[in-house]
Amino acid sequence: MKIGLVANPWAGIGGPAGLKGSDGAGSVQAALAAHSLPQVPARLAAMFAACGEAARAIDWYTADGAMGWTALQTAGLQASAVVPVSEPSQAADTRRASGILAGMGIDLLLFAGGDGTARDVLDGLHDTGAVGRLPVLGLPAGVKMQSAVFANHPTAAGLLLRQLQQNGLAVCADAEVMDLDEDALRSGEISPCLYGYLQIPLAPTLTQGGKARHVSGSGAQRMAIARSFAERMEARSLYLIGPGTTTQALLALLGVEGTLLGVDAVLGDGTLLARDATRRELEDLAGDWQASLHLVLSPIGGQGMVLGRGNQQISPRLLRAAGRHGLHVLAPPDKLMSLYGGVLRIDSGDAELDAQFSGYLPVTTGYREQTMWPVSV
Repeated sequence: MKIGLVANPWAGIGGPAGLKGSDGAGSVQAALAAHSLPQVPARLAAMFAACGEAARAIDWYTADGAMGWTALQTAGLQASAVVPVSEPSQAADTRRASGILAGMGIDLLLFAGGDGTARDVLDGLHDTGAVGRLPVLGLPAGVKMQSAVFANHPTAAGLLLRQLQQNGLAVCADAEVMDLDEDALRSGEISPCLYGYLQIPLAPTLTQGGKARHVSGSGAQRMAIARSFAERMEARSLYLIGPGTTTQALLALLGVEGTLLGVDAVLGDGTLLARDATRRELEDLAGDWQASLHLVLSPIGGQGMVLGRGNQQISPRLLRAAGRHGLHVLAPPDKLMSLYGGVLRIDSGDAELDAQFSGYLPVTTGYREQTMWPVSV
């Protein structure tokens, strides 16, 4: 099997810095200034590890340097062809490399990045007439990833590649390529746009599906969930409250002026300690705290992602410190019913840690109402 690999080396770097994305040189520089590190190499490594020996049986074609070749070398894999790119790479390199690789007779184009990278791949394949005939698969490495072209986790991407190498491509399906205006997002305006469709291998348990909208419940439902959780909050414990309208209802009930799309740190008595905080700020705060740590999150509608999409400020270190009993999921019933694959998912950036949360988690779905819901990587 011949697979082409294109990686956006800067994808996801804005997430830990709370920048809501990584598009453009300005965002990358701001993320580096906030001490964020590139996310892509570790996610590629996790994918190759999950793929196992099957990765050596794949005939790899790739872009040069950090856009693919370096990761293959690090994993001990060889490439049959390497497409030269500029250094540092630009979005135009993703478009050009995707088009060139598509013309090399590959069976699948694998890309690492987020929604912006998916758009660049779509443009590159469109320019060469390969849209609709060449299957693609996205390794999730960005911040938002609302498109339906991604595996749900680096481990899932590796398992899917292993299946494809062993069994070949069977059925493919159209998948949406979506993206948000990052500047508008940083101002609190959510304006998703559909840019087109790409073909992906049909594997519902391994791919994430698109983000479902209008499944956030009514205002009364969200307030009932907020009241239920607020009654259980401990005054001196530290709560890191993630993005979303359900968690926003909790902040409003506490009288906290938080942020809809960021992560806020509050005490159980409603004292705001940090608004729209970065990963480093949250880790510093949690490291100095003596009482228990709690993560309060709401899954993405349709996808079921509790952690790893739009809330990368919460690191594996924080997830490990909170533990299973310190991870709290808030969601109205209709959001749970919308989940693609019927499960919640965690993608913290540490595959071994994520696996520890497989099983079931309690989800607060109403006033003094909880539902046990399955969790899977």
